[in-house]
Amino acid sequence: MAKVMITMPNEFLKQVDKVAAGEHRTRSEFIREAIRAYIAERAAGNPPARLRAPGIRAAVELQDRSREQLRGVKFDSVALIRKMRGPLKW
Repeated sequence: MAKVMITMPNEFLKQVDKVAAGEHRTRSEFIREAIRAYIAERAAGNPPARLRAPGIRAAVELQDRSREQLRGVKFDSVALIRKMRGPLKW
């Protein structure tokens, strides 16, 4: 079995360790199972969970409706998106 080194925020690692301990598993077992589940979901053709969230779903539906309504209309979508979202705050 190969060893892999990954980097993650300390708070995230604490959450991983808490869940693993609660399930009486090692950190490695927990992470392997999480990755296995993610790969199985993708192999089944399911999008990642972050793309199934209600907000994302609503945004995609709005985009699809807009595309149908604006078929053939030319405009700068990038400029429109930038105007709508305002300045980025990282």
